[in-house]
Amino acid sequence: MFNQNDRRRLEEIERRLQQEDPEFARRFTRWPAPAGGGSRLLPTLVLVVGVLGLMMSMLVALPAVFLLSLVATVWGGVWLHRRRS
Repeated sequence: MFNQNDRRRLEEIERRLQQEDPEFARRFTRWPAPAGGGSRLLPTLVLVVGVLGLMMSMLVALPAVFLLSLVATVWGGVWLHRRRS
């Protein structure tokens, strides 16, 4: 977080840059997309498979399947959340 003085200073630098070299300042107005954005397909599949495994392990008492499915569900959810951010 910047304090008020830092914000004013940055705004002044931005104004000067736009006055002195508008073409250079324009290059910074739009940021490029982050590299490696990728698809959300794989994290979604991991999440869905994990949830299905959890439901299956509730119907049939399989502790190993339950634990693996729980890990897959949490991992897929965290992975999907990080892709969104």
